[in-house]
Amino acid sequence: MFSFRNLLRKYCRILYHIMKKPSLFYLIVLINLGGTVYGIYYYHLQLLEYPFYMWPIISDSPNSTLAFAVAFLLLYRKKSKDIITIFAGASLIKYGLWTDFVLLFHSGYFFSPERMLLYTGIFITHTAMVVEGIPLAATVRNMGWRVYAVLLWFLINDGFDYLRGTHPYIPQYGIETVALVTVLLSFISLILVWLSHWRCKMAEPANHA
Repeated sequence: MFSFRNLLRKYCRILYHIMKKPSLFYLIVLINLGGTVYGIYYYHLQLLEYPFYMWPIISDSPNSTLAFAVAFLLLYRKKSKDIITIFAGASLIKYGLWTDFVLLFHSGYFFSPERMLLYTGIFITHTAMVVEGIPLAATVRNMGWRVYAVLLWFLINDGFDYLRGTHPYIPQYGIETVALVTVLLSFISLILVWLSHWRCKMAEPANHA
């Protein structure tokens, strides 16, 4: 008999099943590292406009996939750190949803014939970020202060993006709407992390800090 709860738990446990297959585990890590490299290339013109210490504020999606690779490797070695896992899971969810929203909000620009192929690929890969972010968040053991620390980082990042203009290159039409959605996603992503943690608690032991 179909059970949504059982389906949800299987989805939340998918990373543990992947870790039982080293070749698949390392493939996913490499895919995320490859996404990080491409993301930095995508942002490289914007990064060159700012000093290097500002780069973490700008390269949101590359930060997310890099954090996933680190968090997943630590989980595989049973040395996971909840602060890294929460940051990775929430970032994947936030910036995956943000990118898909912006692409659809400005669909006439991003899905014009000359950009269709590139941004269709970007839409798919950022949807995949959300898909992998939720089960990663389910591996968190302790939320506590870590959630507030990540939220603080998100809000500082949002402030720089829309008060100092460090957001990715996008059409300026409707920028107030995009800014509002960005701040809302800072909260929504962490709510989803908390729900994943609460609804999909893992039984496997791990060392956490």
